[in-house]
Amino acid sequence: MRKYAFVHSKAVNFMSNNLKKHTQMNTLKSLAILGIIVFLSSCGGGSSSTESTEAPKEEAQPAAEVVAVSDSISLEIEANDQMQFNKEELKVTAGQVVTLTLKHTGKMPKEAMGHNWVLLASGTDVATFGTSAVSAASSGYVPQDKLDQVIAYTKVIGGGEEVSITFEAPKAGYYKFLCSFPGHWGVMQGDFVVSPK
Repeated sequence: MRKYAFVHSKAVNFMSNNLKKHTQMNTLKSLAILGIIVFLSSCGGGSSSTESTEAPKEEAQPAAEVVAVSDSISLEIEANDQMQFNKEELKVTAGQVVTLTLKHTGKMPKEAMGHNWVLLASGTDVATFGTSAVSAASSGYVPQDKLDQVIAYTKVIGGGEEVSITFEAPKAGYYKFLCSFPGHWGVMQGDFVVSPK
């Protein structure tokens, strides 16, 4: 009798599990069919109404007004002890009076990790300028024989210091800026973009 009860118990469990699986499959099939019906009916499938459900279109707006460009702009750029500027691009408009502030956010003295900001004239070779700046310590690493290739520059500053300069933005175009402290120009440089007025 014991053996029969064990086999009967196994049979009941088997039938119960199969019934549960069958019920779950039917429920899943029913949900899938219901989902398809809802999806198809939401697409608007056979409605022959000529009434539009689109939102009314707005009338065309006049062209954007021309915004006057300020005669001056203030820019700020930071340099750190890891030989990095915090900006790779600065934008101005031709003819603007630019006030640029360079902040050295590091702690090292200028003799060890000095930074300056030099804006080069269009067409100046950055590598040639940077290489010649190494021998120009007495003039803040701005070679005096290459001043015709420089639009503006700051003095060299050390950690915790800042310096500002003011100059007129050159004609529209793309220019390069860099730190000319020895060994820095290769990684500390960016684009100075001048838009037309």
